[in-house]
Amino acid sequence: MNDQARLLPFLARRLPGLGLATALLISACNGNISGMGLPNGAGGGGGTGPGPVTGAGGNGGTGTGPGTYDPGPCTGDPVMVQKRMVRLTFNQVVTTIRAVFGDATANKISTDPAYALDLLDVKHRGFPPLGSPREGSVINDGPWSTGDQLAQAAAKYVLDNFAAVTGCTQTGAALDTCAQTWLRGKAAGAWRRPLTTAETTSFNQLYTDLKDATKVGVTTQQATQFSVYGILEAPQFLYRTEFGSSATAAGAVTPYELASEISYFLTDGPPDAMLLAAAASNALSTPAQVTAQVDRLLATPATKANLHGAMFGYFAIPAIENAVIDTGVFTTWNEGLRNSMERETDLFLLDTLWNGKVTDLLTSKTSFINATLAPFYGAPMPTTVDSDGFGKVTLPATRAGILTQGGFLVARARPMAGSVVGRGLLVNASFLCATNPAFPSNLATMIDQIKMQLANETERAKSDYRRNTAPCSGCHPNFDPYGLALENYDGIGRYRTMDEMNRAIDASVTLPALAGGGTVNGAVELGAALASGGAFANCVAKNLLNFALAETPSNPVPTNACAVRGISDQFKSTDGTFSSLVRGIAVSPTLASRIGGIP
Repeated sequence: MNDQARLLPFLARRLPGLGLATALLISACNGNISGMGLPNGAGGGGGTGPGPVTGAGGNGGTGTGPGTYDPGPCTGDPVMVQKRMVRLTFNQVVTTIRAVFGDATANKISTDPAYALDLLDVKHRGFPPLGSPREGSVINDGPWSTGDQLAQAAAKYVLDNFAAVTGCTQTGAALDTCAQTWLRGKAAGAWRRPLTTAETTSFNQLYTDLKDATKVGVTTQQATQFSVYGILEAPQFLYRTEFGSSATAAGAVTPYELASEISYFLTDGPPDAMLLAAAASNALSTPAQVTAQVDRLLATPATKANLHGAMFGYFAIPAIENAVIDTGVFTTWNEGLRNSMERETDLFLLDTLWNGKVTDLLTSKTSFINATLAPFYGAPMPTTVDSDGFGKVTLPATRAGILTQGGFLVARARPMAGSVVGRGLLVNASFLCATNPAFPSNLATMIDQIKMQLANETERAKSDYRRNTAPCSGCHPNFDPYGLALENYDGIGRYRTMDEMNRAIDASVTLPALAGGGTVNGAVELGAALASGGAFANCVAKNLLNFALAETPSNPVPTNACAVRGISDQFKSTDGTFSSLVRGIAVSPTLASRIGGIP
């Protein structure tokens, strides 16, 4: 048994809340403890999570134009989340350790192969992070092991580099005083608020007992090590609360709780000194005060990197890394093309999120390409390029926004062709927040037989069969039209007017009611319809709100909730930028207040 495991019961008896932590960390908690998540299977590998709309570009199109999305009356109160505890992700654990204990400590535990910690970068953590199997909304045996390794590694680094990390170089009693002062400061930083009187007393007693030869009897350096371990295993560190002045009565969260909620939403890290100072002076009590802090954070590299990475996962772009493409069919496919597509969307998002409008995600006529993508898209080579050879260009008429980018199209393709159903499901879930039906496994044999019978039919004929034949007709009309609108793009995203059997492609479709109805011809018109109809903005607002709330996939804020509609309706009166949408979420009453918790 390692030293930390041996001392855990000892720490639990002396550090406030650690006994609770042990229970929370070793066994699953009840539904009152939530974690980050988004509905509709967003972002999951192989699932139907968020991803951009893709589709065929037309030559001006012949559609009659889309209708207007009518969401109907909203439901529920703008304040709709219970009092609760929310688990930090592993990356949030590391960013908090970095902020509190320094870069050297965080780098050691997150990059040293000796600790074998497989921590994902910001673009691959999943959307939502706690919705992935490697995380989870509560800490049970699996997450406990990783979290314990992080705590052990950080504590061991403090032991091995005691003087450099703590700045304590005295001897005797003065050394212990310095170490205790340092530890109390680090506990307050790690727990994102000042220690209570009871916590301070117990924390001092913990250190004293660790040094007591009749109890544990360790050195000052070892007492500091085990105290750091206790700090990082306490629920005050591993979870953030949203209790307010009462864990059960409805009301506002505390200023320190709001500071943590906002900071982890925007930066994926703990509140900085200015945000903590605002909480300490009760300067987060009005929308104007919160807006000032949000605007300050929106200008920081940490926020831009965090939200850029979140949206990269939202559109499921990392799925291209594992896409299986048959090079016997697509002879031009190679790793260089795959990597170029992924990088294009990365640069496109970085530019559009911070320099454009939310609707530009679907309608922008510019993107970032290199010498590999220029002939692939039939676009001119950029005149100015970065160190990787990418530059901004105007796209051909057949392409607009993320919907027609290779990275998105390949993410839901089949090895030998595109996929009307796969792409349609992706648009349905990611751009309209509709719940995709589960695959009817009980009908698998029948589906395989139908596929064989229709193998030589056009994709439109296959879709017509699904639309007119029960039980397929109950679901496919809700998402097949989006996939048909993307048929001008083959399995690797090349534009075409003829299918694999040299038959003309008809990409005109009648949109489902959720997308406003009406008809569009191809992906460019589809993107414009989704951008102008209102459903897309409402969907992005809903998913970002759930991201900010760290809600689980099983307990999301509904699309038509008044909490979502309040944000999306307010967004209509702004400049339409991503920053304005994020700001609206951060200052909403849905973040600042909670309904009563479970007694």
